[in-house]
Amino acid sequence: MVIFISSFVSLNAQQTKIDSLKFLIENTKTDTAKINLYENLGQAYRDEQKIDSGIFSYKQALQLNEKYNYSLLKQRWELACIDFMLYTTGNYAESLQYALQEMAVTKKTKDNYHLGYVQLVFGHDYKGLGEYRKSLDHYFKAKGFFATYKLSVKEPEVITYTNLCISEVYLKINQPDSALIFAQQAYQSAKADWADQARKNTSIETNYVLYSWRVYGDIYAAKGDHKTALHYYRQYISGFKKYKENNRDLGFVLNNMAKIFQKNNQNDSAGFYAKEALSNATKYKDQQNIYDAANLLYILNDSLKNASQALKYFKIAQAAKDSMASIEKIKQIQLLTFNEQVHEKEQSDAEAKTAARTRLIIIIASILCLLITFLTWNRIRQLRLKYKAILEQKEVEKLKTKHEKEMLELEAKALRAQMNPHFIFNCMNSIKLLIQQQNEEKAINYLTTFSKLIRTIFQNSDKREITLYDEIETCRLYTQLESLRFENKFTYTFSVDETIDLKLLMVPALIIQPFIENAIWHGIMPKDECGCVNIIVKRENENVFCIIDDDGIGRETSSLNKFKTGDSTHQSKGVHLTQSRIDLYNILNQRNGSVEIIDKQNEHGKATGTSVILTFKEY
Repeated sequence: MVIFISSFVSLNAQQTKIDSLKFLIENTKTDTAKINLYENLGQAYRDEQKIDSGIFSYKQALQLNEKYNYSLLKQRWELACIDFMLYTTGNYAESLQYALQEMAVTKKTKDNYHLGYVQLVFGHDYKGLGEYRKSLDHYFKAKGFFATYKLSVKEPEVITYTNLCISEVYLKINQPDSALIFAQQAYQSAKADWADQARKNTSIETNYVLYSWRVYGDIYAAKGDHKTALHYYRQYISGFKKYKENNRDLGFVLNNMAKIFQKNNQNDSAGFYAKEALSNATKYKDQQNIYDAANLLYILNDSLKNASQALKYFKIAQAAKDSMASIEKIKQIQLLTFNEQVHEKEQSDAEAKTAARTRLIIIIASILCLLITFLTWNRIRQLRLKYKAILEQKEVEKLKTKHEKEMLELEAKALRAQMNPHFIFNCMNSIKLLIQQQNEEKAINYLTTFSKLIRTIFQNSDKREITLYDEIETCRLYTQLESLRFENKFTYTFSVDETIDLKLLMVPALIIQPFIENAIWHGIMPKDECGCVNIIVKRENENVFCIIDDDGIGRETSSLNKFKTGDSTHQSKGVHLTQSRIDLYNILNQRNGSVEIIDKQNEHGKATGTSVILTFKEY
């Protein structure tokens, strides 16, 4: 009677608290204050096991919180309460949806400890849906987050609980040995805190010890060790009563004990524990345990020819079985719905990433174009200032100064003649076209090669001499760009004698490129069919020969074409400038370089192309 009165007073006080919170919510005008009140109301409903009302209250708090962007930490707590309570009601798909939201909010707060809790909810939901492999994956992720957090703060009870969850899932996929390993780890860590926590009836460590005993019993029952299983089950029941636990797990233990006694032909004990299990399962409307207990009692009574009792328990078992089938269908529908939503979100994210990547390429290309334009203008300005300073210097060593000035003037002219501004703009237009065609890979390749060429030209443009290695690399980049721009119009090869140390031989900067440009533009491009340009570097008698060979239309036909179009000066000026540069190169450096141009013909006297031979002393 005293217990009944105490319970009544407690329930009445709890209901008074709920009514008081409702009144405050209705009469509070400040929305941010309502957030806290809704949270308190949700917790009050949760304490009263009115889970649906608790979920609704927390959702109201979350809605206001998101509307006013009140507090990320509170949003995280509200989402955590919602997804866990949805899990306890068996609404796994909706629980997963709120867990995804909780994950996003938690990442913003950079809280590894809470990220572990979110992973636990994922694991619980997938376990409830029967997706055990996914469940294990999330439990192990939870362990990782907790381990990271433990580097600064010790939280052994979280690892204990996670290990027990992992152990249970391994048992469900028929891996009792793996389950035993994690159960042992959990039990040892739970026992380590037993001395400090045993006096607290609501201690989480005490609950973990009980949880460990139950899991041990399940494992040894699965392994067929009935004696050890019963030992742990009895410890669990004793601790359950001592600490006044209140949960449906007792039903699993009682049913498993009943099954063990049945297998050992101890029917009286089997019947006793089956009835206890049925009573506990009925209290929690636990259809699985109701079915297991009722089915076992049906079998026992049927074997004893007790028809009326057998029929009674048969009907209870069938009703529970039908309910379980309905629940299973709901689970499958929930899983399909959630997977479809996840797929749609992943597809949407992928499309957003593609669009963002395209925008990024366009932005980078635009910035690069502006940068190149600025660098070109700045370089020209610097060259003009440099030339002006040189011209203003006093004459020292008149003959040498004169040659140096001529060299600088020729280099400036050669630079402008060789790297035609139209080439730069044509390259930019080609890149723009590739981006518009969404040919991202080719655009990036083209843009990368072009930027390398421009950078190389800027680096070498103020140098009188560069290594033959750098000159060949510049020519490779230029030829590659022209080949990319004029697809299938010509092929090219670079054949270099590997015995030559190109990095030791110095040559005038950009001395070879004009001849490659002439070969492509005046030899190959006017042809109707595809052409070929070969660049050969070889050694003979302490001389290094750089040969630019093409199978174009030849100089004579090219001259006639340029006469018709009015452009008769480009090639002759380029060749003249190059010859002048080599002459000055020989005078200033005491070298013996030369240029030879050969017009190739077949046996009928028809032009078959042009060969240009540049000769340099190796030492």
